[in-house]
Amino acid sequence: MEIYQIIHFIAIVETGSFTKGADRAAVSQSAISASIAKLEAEFDVQLLDRRRSPVIPTDAGARLFEAGKAILQICKTVKGELETIARPKVLRIGIPQSFSSRHISKLLGSFRHFNSHVAIEVSDGSSEQLIELLTERQLDAVLTILDDGATKFPSRVLFKEPYLLAVPEGHRFAQREKVTLAELHDEPFIVRTARDRFQDASNALVSRGIKIRVVYKTAQVDRTLALVAAGVGLSFVPARLETPGVKMVQVADMDFFRTYGLLWSREREDDLKEFITFAESFFAGHLEN
Repeated sequence: MEIYQIIHFIAIVETGSFTKGADRAAVSQSAISASIAKLEAEFDVQLLDRRRSPVIPTDAGARLFEAGKAILQICKTVKGELETIARPKVLRIGIPQSFSSRHISKLLGSFRHFNSHVAIEVSDGSSEQLIELLTERQLDAVLTILDDGATKFPSRVLFKEPYLLAVPEGHRFAQREKVTLAELHDEPFIVRTARDRFQDASNALVSRGIKIRVVYKTAQVDRTLALVAAGVGLSFVPARLETPGVKMVQVADMDFFRTYGLLWSREREDDLKEFITFAESFFAGHLEN
């Protein structure tokens, strides 16, 4: 029994005619008649009652009709799965330059491990640049810091993270659990230029007459921490950025948080459900550890 014979048989049963079945299957009537004759010879049973108009299946034919439809559905499913493997889904994600490379590597690596059928294309840039690309439909989703500028897109909060003071291990603050803003007067600082809450902290310092010495400006959190470890200066950074040579210290009179979230294109929402769910569970587990 061949697949084409099942297709021919089902076409006849569903149309009630050898002629109409041949038209549906795009073959000649003699060819479709030959297919049915071969099937009946192979099973040694009559499959169609040709005396009736329309043509109807016999009991044996009715059983083959149901089984044949199931076989064709399985073939269609397998074909779709093979096409997916050959041409995997592509997920275009935007990652701000200020995000920790270590965290992003773990997120995307874990997702690929459990979803090998999805190809990932990653773009980095400022949050503003990435949101513009999302607006222009050049990206499917963006990991970013949520604020009022992102409300036009569907979004999901992934987690919130407080800001701490990053200091070199050899600094006098490194042995302290907490410091106050006033103690930061005249300290060298590495200023974060990316879109986050550093400006809020700076405003808090200015409002209290506390002056700091800006020794470097960068949007990259990895570079910020590397320079802190090198003893170049201090910086306000999100709490969960453990780095060798850097100690995180609480600031007793500062209460700022950064809200991390995911934005996505409404047009790709159905295709992104896997990634949205995975990102939520990934960061939930990350925060527990």
